[in-house]
Amino acid sequence: MTPGALILAAGSSRRFGGDKRKSEFAPGKTLLQATIELVSALFNDVLVVLRADDQDYANEITVKYPGIVCYCAPESAQGMGHSLGNASTQISEWQAAAVFLADMPFVAPSTIKALTDTYLVHQADQPIVMPTYADQRGHPVIFDRAYFSELASLNGDNGARTVVSAHKENVILTSVNDPGVLKDIDRPDDFR
Repeated sequence: MTPGALILAAGSSRRFGGDKRKSEFAPGKTLLQATIELVSALFNDVLVVLRADDQDYANEITVKYPGIVCYCAPESAQGMGHSLGNASTQISEWQAAAVFLADMPFVAPSTIKALTDTYLVHQADQPIVMPTYADQRGHPVIFDRAYFSELASLNGDNGARTVVSAHKENVILTSVNDPGVLKDIDRPDDFR
C-alpha cells in the first residue's frame, strides 16, 4: 500500500506579509495550487491541512480539485506541531504519510518517487524516510503509520523534529540531486 500525502498549509505567513498560499506562483496558479498539483499527481490520498477558519478556502479547493480532502486544523493558530498533530488524527487508515510543506513547490517528482520507493522497500522496518541534498535534511518526510500516535500528540511550532529525534535508528536518509527539498518560500522575493 502506497503512502498518502499531507500538505501542511495552515501557517500564518507572517514573514511573507500576506497569505502566501494564495499568491501567484505561476501564471494563473497560486502557490498552494502548484503544491497540490505536484502532490496529487503522485498520491491517491491527499489531505490539505488548512487554518481553523479556512472553511470557505477549503470549499474552493475541493471544487477545483475534486479528489482532494481538506481539513481545517482546530489548533492551527498554535503552530505547525498542532496542525500536524490535528491532521494526524484524520489518517488512521493510511499505511504511511508523506508530509509536505505547502511553501515548498520546487521538489522534483523524481525525488518524491525515490522517497516513496525507499519507503516501500523498507516498509517492514517502519521507517521514517527523509531526503538529503548537500548534506542537509529536507522535505518531504515519509512517516510509517507506527508514528501516527506520536505525530498526533505534537504541539508548538517545531513540527515533527521530536518524533524524528526519538527514532533515529529508523530514519533512512535518501540522498537526492534536488535542491528543491530545501527551498521554501518565506518572502515574496523567494518566488524568483
